[in-house]
Amino acid sequence: MRFFPVLTDQRFLTTFVLAFVWLLLVRAGFILQSGVWPSLPGTVGGDLAGAFILAVLLTLASGLPRTALVVLLGCAAYVAGMHLTVHGTLFQLTFAGKSLNPTFITGSLLNVYLVLLPFYIFFAWVLHRAHRKLVPEPPRDSAGLVGAAVAVVVVYSLSFPSLTTPANNVVASVFSQIPGAVLNPLGIAIGDGALESDEKLEQKTNFFHQQITSRPTDNHPNVLLIMIEGLSGGYFPEVSRYHDLEPTVTLEDLEKTLKNKGFRIYRNSLSMERQTDRGTYSIICGRYPDFRRPSDKMDNVAEGRTTPDCLPGKLRDNGYHTAYWQAAPIEFMQKDKFMPKAGFIDVTGAEEFDNQEVIEGWGPPDPQYFRNVTERLIDLNQRTSPWFVTLLNVGTHHPFNIGEEAEKELESGTYFANPEDESLIKPQEARSQAMKVMGKSLGKFLEELEANGVLDNTLVILTSDESGGFVREDHETMPLNNNVGVLAIRPPDPDNLSRYASENAITAQFDVPLTILDAAGYGDQAGDMIGRSLLVNNDPERRDIMLADTYTGLKYFLRETGQLLTCTELMTTCTSWAFDPDRVFGSFRETDEPPFLELEERLALFENATNQDPVDENITSQSP
Repeated sequence: MRFFPVLTDQRFLTTFVLAFVWLLLVRAGFILQSGVWPSLPGTVGGDLAGAFILAVLLTLASGLPRTALVVLLGCAAYVAGMHLTVHGTLFQLTFAGKSLNPTFITGSLLNVYLVLLPFYIFFAWVLHRAHRKLVPEPPRDSAGLVGAAVAVVVVYSLSFPSLTTPANNVVASVFSQIPGAVLNPLGIAIGDGALESDEKLEQKTNFFHQQITSRPTDNHPNVLLIMIEGLSGGYFPEVSRYHDLEPTVTLEDLEKTLKNKGFRIYRNSLSMERQTDRGTYSIICGRYPDFRRPSDKMDNVAEGRTTPDCLPGKLRDNGYHTAYWQAAPIEFMQKDKFMPKAGFIDVTGAEEFDNQEVIEGWGPPDPQYFRNVTERLIDLNQRTSPWFVTLLNVGTHHPFNIGEEAEKELESGTYFANPEDESLIKPQEARSQAMKVMGKSLGKFLEELEANGVLDNTLVILTSDESGGFVREDHETMPLNNNVGVLAIRPPDPDNLSRYASENAITAQFDVPLTILDAAGYGDQAGDMIGRSLLVNNDPERRDIMLADTYTGLKYFLRETGQLLTCTELMTTCTSWAFDPDRVFGSFRETDEPPFLELEERLALFENATNQDPVDENITSQSP
């Protein structure tokens, strides 16, 4: 074969070794930056493949293409390092368009961490100069080199169930994602209307289960739903100890506050997807999030292509004043259009705050945000009608802005009761500080509400829009790494906690709206929502739940009996796992059992989860 001579050429071998060493140094930089340690076998294999592809590029590129290669290498390394730091994965090429949104640019790209971009570009330039010095005249068999590189990309693609886990190589991962990004840019193999589940499949599985008590009540409590950006249940010491997790953030003080206020923290709570709009849709509307690469469900509601029929609309129609108060700009993800159509009467975002210094980027830091909503809730509580308020903070979103006030207190050394880590390298320090500032702000918020009587007749639910916490020591091999959710509940009368499901019950985001409807006495109006109210203590059926992680492309089928399938994005390859239903995240063990669902069944179930109701003019006309 013609490519063997060039591959054994001393000049190409030198280039390959140089590329491998460079990628190992980049890998070390990623670990120092993110604190995420990849598995060794996958890392070595990935970096060898990446080094080969990079060696081919260095050998063939010259002139303007060489300049472009240096810039693209630097940018790819920068984005990969930031993505690992924030999400625990490498980036997906298909989400590149998201970075063009002005809110995303000002919130996540234009910040202090941008200083790393010129560093990575300079590091790529060093590779270029070293290669030119060591190999001034590279071999020029382009056909042989390109053919070998394509073969390596194919083998690499087939060797990894996900192309974006920490063990993947940034160079090899990018090239392996190109075919899928070109041929299937929207992930349309799932949700393309080609398959539908039949009656036999519905009888065999229980993925669209609904269970609610529908107890009538004359006392309709207020409801406060608090969504904390990116919060993981693994950050609570009680939960992490229970599952033997290794969190990078420990919210001991917040856990104590919640316990003292009468909250029950659920240990087996499932975050169903990544990204705010996906999780919010499940929490607000009681349905599965969008499992495809594009997240269209909220957009379909906002743009009038489907009827929402969500929780706030049901409460509004029963006399509740419904409000959605978030910290980020309300136009992002079209929430300014979606939330009113979902049934919220009062919808505000960062524009509610008139201090430009406070609202720059993603929005106000948590101390200012929680002070603001405290005042608004106290005023709202003067109404005679019940209210339902949903909150979403932004201080725990990258770049983890805690504000000048908290920064000054941190510098004084008096902000936290517990001593901070004194090591020189703190890769997750910004996230940790932001989470702890949030915890302290949230604690003060609850104290103020209690002191002003706001909690006297209020059901409080604490959850998160998504869970992206690094809570595993072995981040590569365990499933549901980024689905360790959080759910804590405080009924108006803490003595009534005995009516709620036990702390070890398996819960999911779409259980929240059914629980709220049940507690408000309107469970009979659940309609087509799916999930299980936490007021159900004796459900005889064991349900099934679909989950996903859009950043890794992995799909999950979970059975409450203790079975889990973890599948590739196209669901052609799956691995079977078993777990203890009382200890989901801490008991996974791989099994040799065949998948409990066939490929056609897996595709049909995800197709059904993607479907939304068509526009109903009668319902739409009732929206404000």
